[in-house]
Amino acid sequence: MRRALIVVGKAPVAGHTKTRLVPPLSSADAAELYAAFLLDTLSLAHDLGWERVSLIHPRGDGDRLRLLARGVELVEQPGDGLEHALASAFEHHFKLGDEAVILIGSDSPTLGLEPIRAAEAALLRGADLAIGPTVDGGYYLIGMRQPHLGVFEHIDWSTPRVFGQTLERAAHLELKVCSVAQWYDVDGPADLARLQHDLATRRPDVAPHTRAVLEAIDLARAAQAR
Repeated sequence: MRRALIVVGKAPVAGHTKTRLVPPLSSADAAELYAAFLLDTLSLAHDLGWERVSLIHPRGDGDRLRLLARGVELVEQPGDGLEHALASAFEHHFKLGDEAVILIGSDSPTLGLEPIRAAEAALLRGADLAIGPTVDGGYYLIGMRQPHLGVFEHIDWSTPRVFGQTLERAAHLELKVCSVAQWYDVDGPADLARLQHDLATRRPDVAPHTRAVLEAIDLARAAQAR
């Protein structure tokens, strides 16, 4: 079976990336931290050893992402908005002949391989849709074996209703759904605090790029305070 993992990402640009983390971070630090998120997510993707790894990104971001996304197929989304980005990503990969396609976000740097492998196993067992909910009501993972693109319609994106509405859409389409482990996105200051606590209690090889940037930010702050 040809498997594809798609990562949703964008170019890290100060003042445009992770703005909800400003403050407590500066715009430059927020962009650098997101670049680390993306590197850790792509490293995870490579560790799977699947037949294809892609990064879907907004129009115009390709040149700025090439150095970060070495060895990854860059796929430019054809339109604006999450519905079109996600639908087009799945449509593109199924047209290429991929048979199991899983998409993850780039805002969960401490995510491990287990939920992705669980989603793959669910699809192989016959699930039409595999989905991983986030603690804020969205989802960080969605996978399918055929392009059931209707699951992206009529969704209030960027709200706590996304996961529930997606399940409702799947039920309306009579799809067999399997949910995998809940995880968390890092969007705002509370999420950043959770990330720092998470990293403090995990092995040092978890999210090494993210860990390095956070340690550098903390060291810079300590130096400024002296």
